[in-house]
Amino acid sequence: MAMLVLLTLWGLYLFVGQLDATQLRLANEQRGAAALAEARDSLVSDAISRASLDTSTYYAAGFLVLPDLGSPFEGGAPSEGLVPTLNHTGNSIDRTVIGKFPWKTLAYPPVRDSRGECLWYVVSGRFKIAPKTHVALNWDTRGQIDVLDGGGNVVASDVAALIAAPGRALDGQSRALADAAYGDCGGNYDARNYLDSFNGADAVAGQVNYFVGSTNNRAAPDANNKSFIMAQSDHYNDRFLFITVDDIFDPLIRRSDFAAAIAGLLDDPGFQSHLQTIAITGSKGTGNLLCSQAPDPVFCENWKEMLLLTQLPTASPIVIDRIASAASCSRVLIFGGRKTTAQSRATAIDKANKDNYLENQNAASFGVPMATATNFSGASAFDFRTPTSDLVRCLP
Repeated sequence: MAMLVLLTLWGLYLFVGQLDATQLRLANEQRGAAALAEARDSLVSDAISRASLDTSTYYAAGFLVLPDLGSPFEGGAPSEGLVPTLNHTGNSIDRTVIGKFPWKTLAYPPVRDSRGECLWYVVSGRFKIAPKTHVALNWDTRGQIDVLDGGGNVVASDVAALIAAPGRALDGQSRALADAAYGDCGGNYDARNYLDSFNGADAVAGQVNYFVGSTNNRAAPDANNKSFIMAQSDHYNDRFLFITVDDIFDPLIRRSDFAAAIAGLLDDPGFQSHLQTIAITGSKGTGNLLCSQAPDPVFCENWKEMLLLTQLPTASPIVIDRIASAASCSRVLIFGGRKTTAQSRATAIDKANKDNYLENQNAASFGVPMATATNFSGASAFDFRTPTSDLVRCLP
């Protein structure tokens, strides 16, 4: 009987110990997931709260900060948690960059994954704040990061950035302290020692989660999309949280100055006069549009893809906010709004197709240089609650 009691107690001890270990693991995973979400939210908040919609300035909304590379100044004293100088090695236009999450710049303590490692951060070249891309920055801009699973299948594509939890060291990864200045997070800044797989021979679909051959394996060799592997295996344990283009623009378009900037573009008398006189060419009628004639040329360059211009076969009113315009319109200017789920603007061919910007009767009536009908309708003001709605202007 005594032996039976002892065996029962021993079994209960093992069960409770196993339960405690499972609870600890789950708690660590929850903390790790919360850290990833916290880092993502802080990066997005920083991007959308910048002062200016004019993307020529350093304070432009929509761009993401650079990652922490271990030194705020190229060749300067080591330091952690800070974004680097703008001209660090490999920081070329449209080139994606890898580093650690810049917690100190964003006024956070070190942010760690479930294993206690500080988080890493990958930012698409088109979305990094410096040097800025030369392509338009708007809700249709495509990120340069794709994510694959352990079987090489696409999990996400064209994302703006990744927050990475590196997990425990695998294979030949070394996380030895490179400098005493890195005492908060510890370790070093070679992405290969944190992001997997360490050996190219173990790579899924030939992809490793860093850029081979650059300084600290951190800088993309070109502007092409880069695939990252998210898997749990002997050679991969990186966990990612994505920052999508929508993550940035969903809150950004809620800013009152965003709607005001669109109105300022569409309602500017000088810009309207320009649109009344140019020849209507190109698939969307805006082939001769000059943003130098707009009140904010930079904003115009970023958003002119949404503009369509057509000549009416006879001067006629159009419907604005469900009311016929008082004036007869010789031309109609349309801001096409955000794409619907049925529309695609991924390629130049997509962007040349009016049907990827207009819906219903506007799509049926629009033509270049002449509309096929006069019945156009839309809203007067941008509303973030109905971002796909066409905005229309009557040009007498």
